[in-house]
Amino acid sequence: MSEGAATQRTAKHFSWGGMVLGIALAVFLFAPVPLLDKFYAVGFGICPQRAGHSYFLGETQLPGEASLRATIPLVNVVAPAQATKMPVEARMYGMFAGFLVTWLYSFLLGRGKAAVMPRPLILFTYVLFIAVMGVDGVNATIFDLHNAGVPIPYAYEPRLDLRFVTGWLCGIAMAGIILPVLNYCLWRDAQNRALFERGRELIPLLLLGILLLLLFVSGSGLFFYPLALLAPAGIVAIFVSLNVVLVLTLGRRERVASAWRETLNPIALALLLSLIELGMLSLVRYAAFGFGEVG
Repeated sequence: MSEGAATQRTAKHFSWGGMVLGIALAVFLFAPVPLLDKFYAVGFGICPQRAGHSYFLGETQLPGEASLRATIPLVNVVAPAQATKMPVEARMYGMFAGFLVTWLYSFLLGRGKAAVMPRPLILFTYVLFIAVMGVDGVNATIFDLHNAGVPIPYAYEPRLDLRFVTGWLCGIAMAGIILPVLNYCLWRDAQNRALFERGRELIPLLLLGILLLLLFVSGSGLFFYPLALLAPAGIVAIFVSLNVVLVLTLGRRERVASAWRETLNPIALALLLSLIELGMLSLVRYAAFGFGEVG
């Protein structure tokens, strides 16, 4: 059989994945539930969603925003005009959004199929990013215990901006480590190069993190839904990435795709597994805490 015929046969074989993904997207978009509640539901099982650890948008207005809302009433529908909590806490927001944005950025660099671990200096940078988040997280936990009456000294008082920044760094690092594994398992023509080959290639991601932080600090509801979308999408992206690796490895179907259409089956199956996992985690949290905050 010629290579062209084999590719065409494979493409037909993988066509059902697109239908599954389309149905899943349609259910999410058209289910009669407010969009914000859907965002909350995605992270319910893995994020405590505590108000004190989360950003609120809509409580302040930018110069000229009041006039914009008065002139275009639709803005009030799509951008909350009162303080509204983000669906994921600041640290986890940074992690999940950072992972997703790093993945998208890799395509911009032409590294969407990069499948090699980075050289030691970049890998050390990833480890450092994760460690920084870990240190900040441990300090925040000690601070909470201290406030609960446990006499443990803490290094500094936790801050939302530090939670977000350290989470963002961790998200970049997670993408730098997970995506080469995903690409190696998924693509026949995986690139024999690292996701990032020089430290300066990380600078745009750091600048994007600063930009998002400034949008959060602005407090404007104009940015609420664009920002709120990133974290739930990042949660799904991480779970699907890991489950694609699991599905292909256990099924001994590594390096199965040479075109995007051929990725639809494993991605669809990974999405179904991800939804089951997120659903089970949500059920566990609900059984333990109901719909209240954890902690």
